[in-house]
This record gives sequence, C-alpha cells and structure tokens, in this order.
Amino acid sequence: MHMLPRVAVLLVFGLLAWPSESWACSCAMQPDVRESLKTARKEAAVIFHGRVDDIQEDFGKDFEGPRTGQVTFTVLETFKGKAAPQRFLRLFEGCEYYFDKGVEYLVYANGNEQKGLTASLCSRTQPAQGASVEMESLRSGTLPRRPVAMRRQHVSCTRCDVEAVAQTLVCGDKTPCEPSEGKTSEDALREGRPFWERAVGYKTQEERALFGVGQDGRAFQLVQRPDFGAKEACEQRVLQRRCERLSLNPAGHGARVTCTGPSEEEALCDEKATRRVSWGPVEAPPRGTCHWIWADAPLCEWDSETVPLKPGAPTRPGLVCTTGPRGNMFPCQVVPDAAAIPPAADSP
Repeated sequence: MHMLPRVAVLLVFGLLAWPSESWACSCAMQPDVRESLKTARKEAAVIFHGRVDDIQEDFGKDFEGPRTGQVTFTVLETFKGKAAPQRFLRLFEGCEYYFDKGVEYLVYANGNEQKGLTASLCSRTQPAQGASVEMESLRSGTLPRRPVAMRRQHVSCTRCDVEAVAQTLVCGDKTPCEPSEGKTSEDALREGRPFWERAVGYKTQEERALFGVGQDGRAFQLVQRPDFGAKEACEQRVLQRRCERLSLNPAGHGARVTCTGPSEEEALCDEKATRRVSWGPVEAPPRGTCHWIWADAPLCEWDSETVPLKPGAPTRPGLVCTTGPRGNMFPCQVVPDAAAIPPAADSP
C-alpha cells in the first residue's frame, strides 16, 4: 500500500480533513475514480512529475501573498501546462502539501507562473512512487475503468494490547488494575510497590509506551508497535525491557522516566504469530464511499452485508480490499480480475 503524506489524515465519509492548532483543511473528495481524476485535471493549472531539489522556508519578496517558503523541482515529465526544466512552488500557511527533499512527486499545481504556483493537500499531489497508474493515465489521456466487483480479505488474530499486558504484570488476574500517575506513581516507585503508568512525551504515533513495577518487584518498560503506524490489521507487538531501576526525570524534559540498565527487548505478545487470513467470495463493489486518493488504491467503507454478483456478471477490473488496522475505512487495490484467487489467500 502507498504511504500517506507527512500530515495526519482524518477521513470522514465524503471529506478529508487535516486539523491543526491554528488552521483546518477540509477537502471535498469525489467517490468515483473517473470523476475525481477528471476534476483534478480540469482544475489544475500545471501537472508534472518532478524531483524536489531544494526547500527554502523563507524566500523574501519573490511572490505576492503569504511568504513562508519555496520548493524547487527538476521537472522529469509535464502532463499539463508549458514544459519547463524547473518548477518553483510557493509554500503558504494553510493547506499546503508537505514535500521531502530528493523525493519524486506527481504534482497538481494551482495558480500561475507570474504570482507563483502552489500545491494543496486537497489536490491529487502525491509521491510518484505510488502514482504509476495515474501517470500512465495522464500520458494516454484515458481514464481508468471503474471496478465492477470486489473480494474482501478477512484477517483475525489474538489481539495485543500494551495496557492489558501491564495489568497482568502488575496485578495478575486481579481486576480492576487501573494506571496511576503523578505522586501516586512516585510513592509506589519509592516504596517498591507494584504500579503502572502511561508514558508521556513518547513517540506517540509509532508506539504506545508505559512503565511500572511488576508483582515480582522488577521495574519494566513496555511499548506497543507500530500502534497508529500500522498499515494493516494484526501487526501489533508488545515488547518489554526489564530495568535495573526507573529514574524520574524533571517535569517538562521529555519522557517522565529513564530505564536504567535496560535488558534486551523481548516480545510478550505478537499478533503476527496468530494471524490468519481468509478471502470472501466475489461480490458487488462496495456500496459505501470509496476515497480515490490513489487511482489504483482507494480507501473504502465496507457494508457488513455481502451482495453476491449475478451469474455471468463481469469481474474485470476488480477490487481486493484488506482489513485495516482500525476504523471503518479499508485499503483496497485495483486488480485485473476480482475472480482471481489472491496469492496469499490461504497463508497464515
């Protein structure tokens, strides 16, 4: 599956929203791939494939309007607008797309050459590595066919949850076993009593962490990875490090504790070890909304009811939809034929 931009994305039915402390960006998305591509091509002033050579955060008075930065591209291919060896995109406070130096992108730019071009999060701008289908469509001037059938992947496993593991270490079978915080945790740590606390100031998007002292009197740190960084269901692991001791850090200076004398990480729970995959029958396309951020990989809402295809109904092209890590939006992939059995259909 493709990587999302470096901005947290919230998908809510027909809207894409990128919240921020100072601004919010809401983008209307068309649920049909052909209509989405047609609209994007019509509205863009320039469409090109280029590599980011330089990013400047403050470029002076070269353009009108907000002045917060400029991105310089080497143009590798132009799909709309005048061909040029280089392109310069103006950055601004608001819905601007976030680029990385050295990476190639398919860019849908708005504005004009005189006042400056911009690329919005609401456009179809995306890394070129995941846009081969869309770029081929731009080259040929044709639109991809709409999928006419789908097949769902069903994934199951024994779930891993870092807090459940902590409760077992600290309280055994006793419930409830609530986390403590602040002075309560500090008193328990000083007295060597069992406790656990959620870690603050940690890598919150990639892993969820906590620390404590178990029933055996030994200090520990636990992390759950990849947490919200998971691309599919049943990827979570809970890892433990034993500590010679836990040391409290000054308030406001990063993580609340330091694990002194940590052991090597050991896996206490691994969802992949119990992961099982099965595939449902070929059925009608999703009746819920599909967000065609990528021309070959939409995010779709599943209806709980399976609608079988009528006998003799076409199955080409199709969608293969994979169980997501959470929520009701599921990553899908366009395939030549939904009736073909996926290679991993029977694999654990």
